[in-house]
Amino acid sequence: MKNKLLIMASMAAAVGIGSFAWAQQPRPFGGSNKDPSASQAARKFTPRAPSLIPVFTSAQYGAAGTGLRNRQSATINLSGVIPPVQAAYLYWGVINPSPPPDPPYLSHVIFRQVGGTPQILAGTLLATAPSPCWGGDHTSYYRALVSSIVPGNGLYEVQIAPPGVGITDGSDPWVEANSTLPQWEGASLIVVGTGPSTVNITDSIAGTPMTTPPIPPFSYTVNLYGTPSGSDAIWTTINADGQIGASVIAGNNLYDEQVTINGTQVSGPNEGPNAHDTDSDYNGNDASPLPQLWDTRTHDLTRAGVTGIVESGSLAVTVSSLSGGPSLDCIEVVANVVSF
Repeated sequence: MKNKLLIMASMAAAVGIGSFAWAQQPRPFGGSNKDPSASQAARKFTPRAPSLIPVFTSAQYGAAGTGLRNRQSATINLSGVIPPVQAAYLYWGVINPSPPPDPPYLSHVIFRQVGGTPQILAGTLLATAPSPCWGGDHTSYYRALVSSIVPGNGLYEVQIAPPGVGITDGSDPWVEANSTLPQWEGASLIVVGTGPSTVNITDSIAGTPMTTPPIPPFSYTVNLYGTPSGSDAIWTTINADGQIGASVIAGNNLYDEQVTINGTQVSGPNEGPNAHDTDSDYNGNDASPLPQLWDTRTHDLTRAGVTGIVESGSLAVTVSSLSGGPSLDCIEVVANVVSF
C-alpha cells in the first residue's frame, strides 16, 4: 500500500494536481445512438503514424480485459499463456472532455501484478475517435509495452492516477455520468507466449481501421503477416463501449450484433442450425453486469468453420445485427489479435 501511495503521489506531481467536483446526472441512453452526443459519430478517427508490431513466430497468446467506467482501479485475470513470454501489451481507452492534445495524465496508468510493485506506464497514443455516444470531446486509445512486468498468467491491476480520474464510486454509468470529466472505458492485456503458431497484433497504428461511424453495421479487414503454422486460427477482438441496453436492462433486438468473418458467422444471435457462440461480442462482458462498456472476446475461427484465411491472407470482419437494422450500440474497435 505504501508503494502504491508513493507512485500515486509521484504521478500527481509529474502531471499536475487537479481537483474535480461534479453533479452526477443520469444518462439513460449513454452508449447508444439515442444519446444526444451520438451525432458526433460522423467525425473522423485520427490514427497515428503507421507501424507494425512485430510478427511473432513459435508463439501463442492469451488475452483478457476489464471495465474502468466509474472506477479508479480494476483487475485483469489472465489465463492461457504458455511461458516463456515473448511480449506483453496493455491497451486502454478514455473519453476526454476537452479537445486534443490530451493532458499527460490520460496517457498514464498505474499497473502491477497483484502482490507486486506498482509502476507508472506511459502509453503510446494509437488514435483519437469520436465519443461513443457519452458526450465529451473525443476518445483516446493507448498502448504500453509491459513485457518486463508480465511474467505470464495471473491477476493484474490497472489503476487511474489523479488528476485523471472521473467518477470513482462504482456507480451505474447510466445513473451517474458527467461528460465534463474523463470517462474511462476499459483496459485489455495481450500476452504472447510460446507455442506452435504465428501471432499478429494489429491496432490503429498497425492499420486496422477504427470504424466510423461506430454503429453497426460496419466492416473492416485484418491483414495477416507471416507464415501459417497449420494450427487453428484464433482471433481476439478488443472493443470499447459494448452494452446490453441501458444498465442491466437488455434492449429488445437493439443490441443483437452478429459477427461474420470471411462470410461465416462466428458470434451473436443465430436462428440457424450452425450457431456457435450466440452471445454478442459487444455486450460489455469484461465488466458484467456493471459497468460493461469493454470487451475482449476470443474465438477459434477454424472450429467455427471459417475458411479462406490462408488463401486470402486476411480476415474480412463484418458486424451486423440479427434484426437487420442498425444497432443502437456505439462501438469502437481497438485492436485485433490473430494466431494462425
